[in-house]
Amino acid sequence: MQTAGALGRTSEPLECSSSSSRLTREQVVDRIISINPTATTAFLDRFSEQKLEKYLDHLVAASGPRGGQSRWLRPGDAPAITVRDAQD
Repeated sequence: MQTAGALGRTSEPLECSSSSSRLTREQVVDRIISINPTATTAFLDRFSEQKLEKYLDHLVAASGPRGGQSRWLRPGDAPAITVRDAQD
């Protein structure tokens, strides 16, 4: 089991949660779209590689089975609650 400070699901090996750091930007975007088909390449191009990798790790963790052994640790620099104002 991973330590509490590791990113990704604590029940998965470190290799699975950090594998996005070894992918090219195009591969990360392709994997995101395969998990979340509503995301478009044009939309994802607006984000840094680091943010895309974090998002992919979160998608992978969220797509796994739920239960006592399944956890995703929110990075310390990510707010727990966010608000967006609608654009007119």
